[in-house]
Amino acid sequence: MKLTEISQYEAQPGQMIEWGLHPDTIAAAAQAAQDPRPASYMQEAHVKMAALLRDVDVDAPTWLATAFDIPGALDHDAMEATLLQWITRHETLRSGLRFTGPDLERFTLDAETVLLDRTVVDEFSHGADVTRFLESRFDEAANPLTWPPYIVVTVGREDAFTIYLAFDHSNVDGYSIAVIAQEIHELYAAALTGRAAALSNVGSYIDFATTEREAADDIDASNESVVRWGEFVDTCGGELPRFPLDLGVAAGEYPRQTGGCEWLLDPDDAEAFNIACKSAGGNFASGVLAAASIVAYEQGDQSVYRTVLPFHTRSEPQWSASLGWYIGLAPLEIATAEAQDFDEVIRMARHASQAAKPIAQVPFAKVCSLLDTVLRPASVISYIDARMVPGAASWTEWNAHAFGKVAYGDEVYLWINRTREGVYLTCRYPDTEMARKNVTSFIESTRDVLRSVATSGSYALAGSVPQERIAA
Repeated sequence: MKLTEISQYEAQPGQMIEWGLHPDTIAAAAQAAQDPRPASYMQEAHVKMAALLRDVDVDAPTWLATAFDIPGALDHDAMEATLLQWITRHETLRSGLRFTGPDLERFTLDAETVLLDRTVVDEFSHGADVTRFLESRFDEAANPLTWPPYIVVTVGREDAFTIYLAFDHSNVDGYSIAVIAQEIHELYAAALTGRAAALSNVGSYIDFATTEREAADDIDASNESVVRWGEFVDTCGGELPRFPLDLGVAAGEYPRQTGGCEWLLDPDDAEAFNIACKSAGGNFASGVLAAASIVAYEQGDQSVYRTVLPFHTRSEPQWSASLGWYIGLAPLEIATAEAQDFDEVIRMARHASQAAKPIAQVPFAKVCSLLDTVLRPASVISYIDARMVPGAASWTEWNAHAFGKVAYGDEVYLWINRTREGVYLTCRYPDTEMARKNVTSFIESTRDVLRSVATSGSYALAGSVPQERIAA
């Protein structure tokens, strides 16, 4: 499963059906009583930012989506049963947030209140028309300021159909998107045969948000994680670090974003890289961070690589397959210039990432509040080993894909994912000539470092002095 822009996906034509919530369900939501459980910190920050952008007439979609095939002609009754069970399973899909003055309050519907409404959109003869239509429809429907902030669409053919599910980011993270294919396949197969679906129970993201808030209530400015964030911000001049290379974006500009997806390693090279990382005292994740820090040093002249690193916050088994935004952030520093080669850098990277992990358990918005500042991540790098995600072994058979869209921003995000087909990098960055040039160069150089380590077992930093010469 690759994460790309939907415009890069080769959609199949066919009859498109939109599966939305029934008008009676939407009316019930408008009248629903307050649910005392709060928004998560990530949700609150995201929804309030969306409202600020709306108020200045900025249309900035921020959605995540997935698409995959299911064999056989679409059975409408089975699909309706599948979606109802799925919405029942994940409470966040029955819950929403609304403004009461400047504050947000939650409402949540009982499962019995949820009804579906099926609408035939059109018969599409060309796949490109499907993707163009869906991108526009997702922009409209996957909106944090409307409810529901998600949409389900099927495109049917005689021998199979494709299902698309798109969500505003407030409902899901990248891992949530990855587990959906297996869940829908299992629920649909069970609905066709009348058996119970073989899925374990999952916790509710709404309950997680409550637990998160309760834990954060006991945190003050003396907390070690908050202190570490404060030191990191001070080192970076009162803001979070930017991408190591020039992006051609002036201060205050808010340009459109673009992105790409590139293969970095095939499966054999990925395993060779993994072996080299372990031999050097690290692991695959710290090897990726080491490679990025080396490129930042060699191309960006950064003696210390500073970036923001996301970690999942699925701290209990009940959250492992739950839909939600289970992400925390942490600062990362690697003193690359002190090293001679990849082996030394990876040990620094592993130590730095181990130290960063507990910091991410403190909600980033809480940190900003305690530091009395507004901070916005401008350079983020992420690594996920997706090979063990439920259903990953079938992603190729299912033609499973993931899509993301962020319309505007001056930040650079790099997502590096290891799959059974190899390792690929998805990125988004400002759509400027300088950013296209420099982000592409950064990615190509990162790939070169990874492949060098996979082939030779290490990598010597540019300008480093061999140890034997130092000894002499």
